[in-house]
Amino acid sequence: MRMNRLGLLSALLSSSLMSGCVYSDASDPGDVTFSWSFAGANCAQERRIEQVLVTIPGEALENRGYYPCSINGYDGITLHDFAPGTYDFSLDAIDYDGYYSYRAVGTFTVDGNIVVNVDLTPTHY
Repeated sequence: MRMNRLGLLSALLSSSLMSGCVYSDASDPGDVTFSWSFAGANCAQERRIEQVLVTIPGEALENRGYYPCSINGYDGITLHDFAPGTYDFSLDAIDYDGYYSYRAVGTFTVDGNIVVNVDLTPTHY
């Protein structure tokens, strides 16, 4: 007996759902929380860091992307209301002398709220 297209689609969906796969074509906007460290050290341990410059091409960030190393005891920042999608980023740690002493680059994907853990590495400018 030949299976019609509706029957085939139904069989495929049933087998996908039974195998634990869930299909969704919806994506959710969300907040992006960066949590940073510096070669394994936190802001309290790496006291030379004054601020971290967050750069996300195509995105206008508050304060031009400059944020204190630690805010209310949290080493990082939450950025709000990102559209679903994949983004490139760079983080630069700037010390009190204006020296860019640590850096990290990467990507993240927004599909709801996410946390991006980043350990910046020393620079050799």
